[in-house]
Amino acid sequence: MEILQGIGDWAWYILWTLLLVVSSLLVYVGLPGNFIMVGLALIHALVTGLDPIGWPLLAILLGLALLGELVEFVLGNFYVLRKGASGRGAIGGFVGGLAGAVLGNGVVPVVGAVLGSFVGAFLGCVGGEFWQQRQLEPSLRVGGHAFVGRILSIVVKHALGMVMIVLLLRATLPID
Repeated sequence: MEILQGIGDWAWYILWTLLLVVSSLLVYVGLPGNFIMVGLALIHALVTGLDPIGWPLLAILLGLALLGELVEFVLGNFYVLRKGASGRGAIGGFVGGLAGAVLGNGVVPVVGAVLGSFVGAFLGCVGGEFWQQRQLEPSLRVGGHAFVGRILSIVVKHALGMVMIVLLLRATLPID
């Protein structure tokens, strides 16, 4: 009977791992995957009576999820300023990213939002820079930086999600 219990524990652990990994990948399609992981951890904690996941780990997970949002905002918006964008270019990239996400989501739900945010950030930044400088080449260069900044922000956010997964899997490992 003990062997069957051990197999069941490992089966749940594998399912838990898959659920966390899928949640972390949701950041690539514009969904709050890191916050979904915090929610899953909270549910796990409440169901198991805060053992092995307790309030301190939940606070760390929430902090990492919030840090991911901050990093996404800073990299996605201020990265272009460090690469030579004007204030209009940075604002154009931010507004373009939002508008592109909304329009892209209307064309192809979820995936369109992500692609639209990349294209919108690029076009918005190019438009803002062109409005400021009246030169196409520097505007395109800065727009490319807006595109790269958006990609970098999502990759860093996913990396923080992977740290969250490691913490959760370590805490819930079914070894007595």
